[in-house]
Amino acid sequence: MALLWHTEHTLTGVHFVLQYGYGRKSERGVRMEHQPIAADLERWERIEGVIYDMTPPPTSDHQRIVGNLFREISVYLKGKTCTAYPAPFGVWLDTEDDGNYVEPDVTIVCDPSKIQPKGCVGVPDMVIEVLSPATAKKDKTAKLRAYRSAGVREYWIADPSNQIVEVYGLADDNVFPAVYSKDDTVAVGIFGDLNINLQDIF
Repeated sequence: MALLWHTEHTLTGVHFVLQYGYGRKSERGVRMEHQPIAADLERWERIEGVIYDMTPPPTSDHQRIVGNLFREISVYLKGKTCTAYPAPFGVWLDTEDDGNYVEPDVTIVCDPSKIQPKGCVGVPDMVIEVLSPATAKKDKTAKLRAYRSAGVREYWIADPSNQIVEVYGLADDNVFPAVYSKDDTVAVGIFGDLNINLQDIF
């Protein structure tokens, strides 16, 4: 959804964001009662105390890129301990129900004990976000901070518009990402022998 503007509100100490786009306002989650706003949303994320509405669904191009990334990684992981999960897949970064909760586009988890029926409870090893106009700012700021502070080892941001991938080696405290174009092949840092040709992604 193309983000034209957004507003932030507070109800009983809980922040939430309404995003607007394509001339259509998302009113979901607006309540007058003193109840958690997330209960009204079909899909949502909570980052640094702010609840983000995750509807409407992403574009077909976004999903194609997510599918390509998931395919490359999941094929490599066949028979290995680590597992890749495509969105929607819930991740509780803080292991607490009221902590940071996200739904990355692709999540890689190497500790099977973190996987529960509802999703991943604990820090995943790697996450990938595919940008959309509505989520780009959040993915590059709030989510980056949340993933870094939680201890995620590697974070990829795929940009469909510019056909680039930004790679953050968070375990090494890298402030700036390595940036790769469509013609590049990118090594997955948490694995020693997985290289992804971005021509197969974009």
